Amino acid sequence: MCGNMLEYFDFFIFAHFTFLLAPKFYPPINPLFDSIVAGFFFAIGFLARPIGGYFFGRLADYSGRRRSLMFSVLGMAIPTLCIGLLPTYIEVGIVAPIALIICRIIQGLCMGGEFTNGGVLLIESYGWKRAGTVAGFYNFSSGMGSLLAIACVAVVSSPGMPEWSWRVPFIIASFLGVVAYYLRSYVSESPVFEREAQINQAGDLKLLSSKYRRYFIRAFFTGAVAGVFIWIPLSFTSFYMTKILFIPLHTAVKMTVLAVIMHSLFTCIFGWLSDRVGWKKMMLAGCVTQMILLYPAFTLLYDQQFVMFQLLMVIPAAMAYSVVHPLSSFQVPALLRGRLSGFSFSAGMCIFAGLTPVITGTLTQLMNGSLLGVAGYLLAISVVGGLVIYRLFQEKTTLEKVEFRMVA
Repeated sequence: MCGNMLEYFDFFIFAHFTFLLAPKFYPPINPLFDSIVAGFFFAIGFLARPIGGYFFGRLADYSGRRRSLMFSVLGMAIPTLCIGLLPTYIEVGIVAPIALIICRIIQGLCMGGEFTNGGVLLIESYGWKRAGTVAGFYNFSSGMGSLLAIACVAVVSSPGMPEWSWRVPFIIASFLGVVAYYLRSYVSESPVFEREAQINQAGDLKLLSSKYRRYFIRAFFTGAVAGVFIWIPLSFTSFYMTKILFIPLHTAVKMTVLAVIMHSLFTCIFGWLSDRVGWKKMMLAGCVTQMILLYPAFTLLYDQQFVMFQLLMVIPAAMAYSVVHPLSSFQVPALLRGRLSGFSFSAGMCIFAGLTPVITGTLTQLMNGSLLGVAGYLLAISVVGGLVIYRLFQEKTTLEKVEFRMVA
């Protein structure tokens, strides 16, 4: 999990620096356009995740989870270092944003293979009866990586720091990625993969076969729901405070830190609880809770009660996020699990969560600061995603009869 924390630090260091970096890599035009472009720089990493999810998922299904995770963390470190060394728009013109986009795409490719394969490795190692608990702690380590990245933002954006100081966290993050690669060289391979690889061939299982369509759609909407829910407190709140209310960035950063801490803790709690009440019930509870809390939460945001808004938005997000790994990979054949959950889950995250900053920012700007459009967007995701998961996830196979019931 330490390796996961370090890789997420590499990925989120860009996400939390987006609004600081964007003006350095393209000329400012107007607030609306600047916000959309900043959101695009953030989203481009997500847009590459499905391709990376398939590529590294294929590697995981053919060569093992451990090897896939080692390559993904090393692949994350290289573009992170490049971002820290890139010249700005003033120095090289249009070359700067093009180079930044390329680096961000490579980061997205690697992260597409990281999130699902890391969760799959842990679940296959510890067993399905503890899948929610294990996934909750895995997501907790991701949150700690994000928190470390936010701490870097707070330091770099503080008064008196030199203009070039934003480069330092990226350079440090790249070296931490190498450390994570070293740590993963000592991780044991999934015993489930080792056993199945001796019996079957991964090439016999086709990703787009109609036989597995149900699992594909389920994982897609799991990624969509969880991704949109969490990026509201992690991304939209900061945008609303800085771009609509013109509140200083350091104050908005505090709200993001609060959201990350609460989300990480709640994810562990709800993950543990999901093993007792059911993963499907936990996800549906997250969707229903989101719908119930929309009106009071956005009323609080309108009244600038940011702490309470973050708390209300984090609860359904943690409910959904705590079960993304079990929901996206349960009952999927072991030697297809990396590709199917990696590609389909990442596709849901890409299309919905990756574009959430652009969608919510554009809706808010076009509606002159009104929050009605964002609330409607969340409501639609909650209803559609919840209905799809309700219909497609049926725990007909008991955990005692699942192919890989317990290993540890």
